Amino acid sequence: MKRRKRKKARRARPDEVFGNEALTVARFGKDVVWQSHLTAEQLAELQAKQAEAFDAVVAEIDSLVIGIATQVSQLPASQLLHRAWWELAARHMGVNAEADVGPEDALAMRMVDYIQSIIASVPPAPVVKPEVTEEDWNQLRESVDALFMKLNTSYQICRTAKALKEDPALDLKFEEFFFKAQMYWCNVRGERYQVLEEAHLRDLFAPHSDVMEEMFGISADTFVDEIMKIVASLTKGIQIAFEEMESFRQDSLNAVTTKVQTGQYGNKTFEEIFENVIAENNWGDRRERVGSLWIGLDLYDVRKLTILSNDLVDELTWGPGEDTDFFANGPFPGWPLRVWPTFKRPFICIDGRACCFDLHSLCDNIYRIMSRVIRRKKPDYQETWNVRQQAVAEELPLAQLAALLPGSTVFKSAYYKWIPKPGHTKKEWCETDGLVVYDDHLFIVESKGGAFTHTPPATDFEAYISSLKTLLLRPATQGQRFLEYLNSAESVELYDADHNAIGLLCRTDFRQVTICTVTLDPFTEMAAQAQHLGRLGINVGSRAIWPISVDDLRVYSNVFSSPLEFLHYVEQRNAAFASELLELDDELDHLGLYLKHNRYADYAQERFADAGATINFSGYHSAIDKFFSERLHDPTFPCPLRQDAPERFIEILEILAGSDRKGRSRLASYLLDLSGDGRKDISECIDRELREQLGRGRPLAFSTVGGLDIGNTTLVYVGDDAIRNAKVSVRLAREHMLIAGERERLLLELTYADNQLRDVDWQWVRMEDISSEELPELQAGAEKLRQIRLTTDKKTRRKIGRNDLCPCGSGKKYKKCCLRL
Repeated sequence: MKRRKRKKARRARPDEVFGNEALTVARFGKDVVWQSHLTAEQLAELQAKQAEAFDAVVAEIDSLVIGIATQVSQLPASQLLHRAWWELAARHMGVNAEADVGPEDALAMRMVDYIQSIIASVPPAPVVKPEVTEEDWNQLRESVDALFMKLNTSYQICRTAKALKEDPALDLKFEEFFFKAQMYWCNVRGERYQVLEEAHLRDLFAPHSDVMEEMFGISADTFVDEIMKIVASLTKGIQIAFEEMESFRQDSLNAVTTKVQTGQYGNKTFEEIFENVIAENNWGDRRERVGSLWIGLDLYDVRKLTILSNDLVDELTWGPGEDTDFFANGPFPGWPLRVWPTFKRPFICIDGRACCFDLHSLCDNIYRIMSRVIRRKKPDYQETWNVRQQAVAEELPLAQLAALLPGSTVFKSAYYKWIPKPGHTKKEWCETDGLVVYDDHLFIVESKGGAFTHTPPATDFEAYISSLKTLLLRPATQGQRFLEYLNSAESVELYDADHNAIGLLCRTDFRQVTICTVTLDPFTEMAAQAQHLGRLGINVGSRAIWPISVDDLRVYSNVFSSPLEFLHYVEQRNAAFASELLELDDELDHLGLYLKHNRYADYAQERFADAGATINFSGYHSAIDKFFSERLHDPTFPCPLRQDAPERFIEILEILAGSDRKGRSRLASYLLDLSGDGRKDISECIDRELREQLGRGRPLAFSTVGGLDIGNTTLVYVGDDAIRNAKVSVRLAREHMLIAGERERLLLELTYADNQLRDVDWQWVRMEDISSEELPELQAGAEKLRQIRLTTDKKTRRKIGRNDLCPCGSGKKYKKCCLRL
């Protein structure tokens, strides 16, 4: 008998502590706790100084921007971006996870994307220097570093202090979201894992293939092929350059060696022989190509890399100084808080060649850029684009969920009659984008294909909030409306668009109902905190919702191989919705926390409920980042992302995943709720039974009690001829339930042959199912079992401690149980 303990909140010792009179920072593994020690008077004094410094900070940033623009205009753009890209590529060679990106790595990215934006928006000076010297480069790099450091820290701190001075009632939670939105805008790039880019682009562009052929003479598939050629050059450019150089070196050296050995060139020098070999083999272009890969622009030249038409390339390319918006009159001219030119066109014309240096600007924005190009050039396609885009937005989540949950029942565009909005009384036909049914889980899927706003939050936070309402609040409200309909009767009808009945759902069939709001555009930095967005006027209610992007579902499809483990994650994700402690910046932080801590909302509550400080759960998706980095290099690389569990435990889950028995998800969830020790206990008990049962001649039940309110009685049967006695098993489980004082208990029966699990059977034994006639006999049996356990335990140890678990199996301490008898 094992007791499943409910963990109690405990004060843990931090691994590291840093601090001064004003602040303490403590690290608990990956979790960081921040706590201020300033008094109210000290804080007010500090904020007053910061508010006073605001104008000076703005002037410093303006000066930095002007200085950067002036210097860039005087330097050769090709050399600037060539060096910037090579430094970025060199720094990223050892980076496999977001947590590995340090300040120097971030600066290397800004030297590509921000400098390209400056080149696109500032005309070259009348006199441009012939080369970028070390002094020029270091000065420019220091200026860009200072700009982003000041923008991300001093400016934001002083701006908030000034806003608080002007409005003492300023909502600081609202202000925090405003700050985060600006930080994401200026600093965060890379919306999805690179290995998933191609599938993403193919799915989104496929519906528009006909109009792309009409306008640019290229199908959607071919267009994506060409974009991926650019991606390959930017990600594998160093490898490509090295391989071509090494191939040329070997071929030319072999040819020269042959000429020397045959004496064909007499006393000519090596250089003369080399030049003759180049001429004889027509390798001049090849040599030039190798040189251009290393010191020229061939790695970035869009027309050399692709077959994209000239007019299409022109639509995607800025000339130097062509963008007039970035430095136009108004707030923040040239600041990273504006719309960067790279967000609008990914290519830049350098020395007459359309070049792509910025991978993230290309991949993050190409779909929306092409959308704007096509609709501008063909205005009558606007509505068709929207209809096709929404169709994709509705189809992709259902396809991804169906892949995650093989054998599920999917209803696409289900109609029902219900009250459409609060305040209305008349029922009308309503639609839900999709329903996915798997065992006792129901997913209510509401999708939005619209774009998240591309206006900067610094100048139009209202538009930012409006986008959140459109892409998050509206589908959440629609999902809750269907849930109201589902709860309105014992069973409800589903209809197609013509109002023909297509299905029937019973609320009691579902242990878990998940409202899943899905978008094409990823905005998981905010969506991951959906329950905390009430301050922005985005009140999604107290009922858990799961806001994700199509990209997130693609990640899950690559991570979860078991539908039951995926469903358990969804249960924990829903539980996290109610946690005030979990304010995560990324959907994948939820996944990382789950993989590490299982019931991670409970983990946060147990560890930090009384911390009284700001908690930063960071670095939890590093293992996920590293896995997808491996997949980029090897598409067959197996996924290692799974919670720790013994093999015997995993065997049970795999048998359940291959079953179609109703209720398998609840059993899997019960087992997966167990801690690492609980999983180990079950595995060890199974192994012991497999070793000892044949000698004993009969199965010996083992059980857990306490903790999660529902204990379990487990029996292992060994051999093909093992005989199960269902009546005896149920009686034993009921006796265990009576001893433990439970209302419900799991009876789990496992059949093995040749040391392999062959069958899993289970039932939930409930007190309410025991008749008054059966109860006295079961109580007598339970008492007899209690006495046997006490006697056996006393024989094996000299004394039972008062605070020891009572050996009777009640789950209580001995002093509060059988010591009293």
